[in-house]
Amino acid sequence: MMGKRRSEIDIFKGILTITMILCHCIQFFGMEEQGVQKVLRDVINIATFSGFLFCFGYVGNLAYYQKNWGISARKMGKNAVRILIAFYISGIAYVAFVEEKIFQWKFITEVLLLKKYPGWSEFLVSFAAILFVGIAVFPLMKRMNGIILGVIVAISAVSCFIPYDSIHNSWLALFTGSRDFTTFPVLQYGVFFAAGVWMCKKEIKWNIWLMIGTIAVGIPCWWQYIREGYLPERFPPSLFFICGGCVFVYLYFLLSCWAAKRRENNKAVEIVSGYLERTGQDSLYYLLLSNILIFALDGSNFSFRSEVYAYAFFIMILLLIPYLGQLKNTRKKEKITEG
Repeated sequence: MMGKRRSEIDIFKGILTITMILCHCIQFFGMEEQGVQKVLRDVINIATFSGFLFCFGYVGNLAYYQKNWGISARKMGKNAVRILIAFYISGIAYVAFVEEKIFQWKFITEVLLLKKYPGWSEFLVSFAAILFVGIAVFPLMKRMNGIILGVIVAISAVSCFIPYDSIHNSWLALFTGSRDFTTFPVLQYGVFFAAGVWMCKKEIKWNIWLMIGTIAVGIPCWWQYIREGYLPERFPPSLFFICGGCVFVYLYFLLSCWAAKRRENNKAVEIVSGYLERTGQDSLYYLLLSNILIFALDGSNFSFRSEVYAYAFFIMILLLIPYLGQLKNTRKKEKITEG
């Protein structure tokens, strides 16, 4: 989704993309409140959006925050608009296929003007919002250090106690959270973007104290999950929910770094990491197209709930999306040959 390539981050994004598609398939077609699928859904939900923001921050430090504001702001703005358009497409598809609304400009403009955040699409507009905020706080990100990160951690933590019931504006909800709108608010989740910038700048990978810290802050979340069987509040996010994803984001990052390092000496790792890397490089394409396919199937007579059906459709999506991409590439080659 963003500028300069770094193989471990593309692998990381590949993991996040595939797991998000799996989660969506489980939620639409599986038995999401039972057994293994419930655990998969919950782990994916708590880690994926936070993980993507970490990747945005990490690559953002390489692609943007090492350059001047003018050049970087244009690139970040262009990327944010591209993601916003993906949100519009996904959101309108949800309104059409899942909510089965008749075609009226009222429903279209609600999405276009961000008065409505259609389900399973709202994460895309938050991706765009974090990039716009990243432009606004460019000087801070450029000078990122432990003190700045600590301040951002504090802001994110305090933001989890915003009186969500008093937030009724859809645009404000995108940044603060609200009980009237389902959003991934920038203030609460922005800490992961900042952490990505910081870890890239400091070139941190394995660190025992960081591992202990991410485990420690997540204990209240996972203790509740084990004891009561459900995660802390997600929409709008509670402090325990935000903290619960930290260890998974760090573990995914370490796994991606390990795969990028070992791929040259291990054929199996090379095959898997290569696939994940290619998927991560096209993550927006995968997320948007998978959403459209899921929404369309959900609105059809082919839709029903079954554990096997959810996994089968997930596999079909993973096969179909690269096939469609290959058709495009094949056509380009044919044009070159004909020329």
